[in-house]
Amino acid sequence: MKPEFRLPLLRLLLITLTSNSTIALHSLFMDYTYIRIADIEVPARCVVFDKDGTLIDFHAVWGPRLVRGATELAVAADLGDSFLAHLYQAAGYDAGNGRTSGQGPLATAPLHQFTVIIASILFQHGIIWDKALELSNEHMGASMTATPTTQEVIPRGAVAESLARLVEGDILAVIATTDNRHATKIMLNALEVEPFFADVRCGDDEGPVKPDVAVLNEIADSLQLEVGDLIMVGDTVSDLAMARKAGTALCVGITGGAGSAEELASHADVLINDIGEIRPAGLR
Repeated sequence: MKPEFRLPLLRLLLITLTSNSTIALHSLFMDYTYIRIADIEVPARCVVFDKDGTLIDFHAVWGPRLVRGATELAVAADLGDSFLAHLYQAAGYDAGNGRTSGQGPLATAPLHQFTVIIASILFQHGIIWDKALELSNEHMGASMTATPTTQEVIPRGAVAESLARLVEGDILAVIATTDNRHATKIMLNALEVEPFFADVRCGDDEGPVKPDVAVLNEIADSLQLEVGDLIMVGDTVSDLAMARKAGTALCVGITGGAGSAEELASHADVLINDIGEIRPAGLR
């Protein structure tokens, strides 16, 4: 008898309440989308992905580009090995093993910040400031914004298949990157994944840029969601700290990118090897 009583009562309430109250009450009884990440399941509606180090191989792109830009700068400014060593250290790059610090500027800074950092190194090596800015933009800026080649766009796992599975499960996918939009669009086209994304936020867009939490707030607003409906996936402490501060449903660290597992562990709710470990878990 109890089920027969409750259903008519709910219908009666839905009919007699105002439209706004009806929506609010109805939401209490709606099924919610769950997402499974490794062995954790959480209610969420959207996954926000970092790009480099998360969707594609970070090290195939940014280390070689830094070295090319730095080498050209050293020649143009007539500076030697001490300058290069200083530049690599300031960028958070180990030229000996070709690895990047997940908490350094090369891994986390948008281009407009990075070129100023490089200009400051030139200034410390005797180049006047205006010339230092000019050289940094001309050589390092050009190297960092060069059109990506097919050799640089190396997917981390079955990216297209993983994204298709999420979208088929009514889960929204978004990119938040500090890279510029031109390079990001080329990467999306190369991987044939652009249609899977509901939104793409880039470092040269107007407005906030990672790691500003406003990036996640704006993504949520644009999709008519709450920040707590988002899951953030990234390969740096910067990504995860931003997500934690914003209040996302989950902070997911992906290993094998710029940040080491040891760096990410204390900031992530869970660590994964690639985005194939993120799957729809159905409605509840």
